[in-house]
Amino acid sequence: MDYLTLRERPRQLLALTSLRPAEFDDLLTDFAPAWECHHHYHTLEGAKRAFPAHQERANAVLAGSDTKLFFLLTYLKSNALQQHQAASFGISQARVSQLATALLGVLNHVLARRGLLPVRDGGGLAQRLANHPEPVFAYDGVERGVPRNCDREAQAEAYSAKKKRTA
Repeated sequence: MDYLTLRERPRQLLALTSLRPAEFDDLLTDFAPAWECHHHYHTLEGAKRAFPAHQERANAVLAGSDTKLFFLLTYLKSNALQQHQAASFGISQARVSQLATALLGVLNHVLARRGLLPVRDGGGLAQRLANHPEPVFAYDGVERGVPRNCDREAQAEAYSAKKKRTA
């Protein structure tokens, strides 16, 4: 996948990253310096560098912070296998693992500074929703309750995982 080509197709960029080009650029304004600072002092494995890296290598496969952010957002959105992500970007599976780990740490740091990290508990979610200006929220989900018989014995008979014998 090529970020610069997909940038010219806003609907595809939205489908792959959940962000419109303007939203992507806004996030990139904080992500790029945070990634450059991280890369300056740390390797992809997370180890401290003996000597600071002053710039990205000229032969980098995912050159530029914009491409790296695009790589991470598509990885998170599609929940792809690392082998699939590797084939899509022309890198190895091991490199996908290293990049995803390093980039996710930087992205979480940026989102935390912006106050945009997801809420992880019910109490925090209730507090955040109580302060929200919109009183009605849309639930974008596909999970639905399965209509089942209320009688436990009938339910066990109808929904048993065991194969039924037919005579």
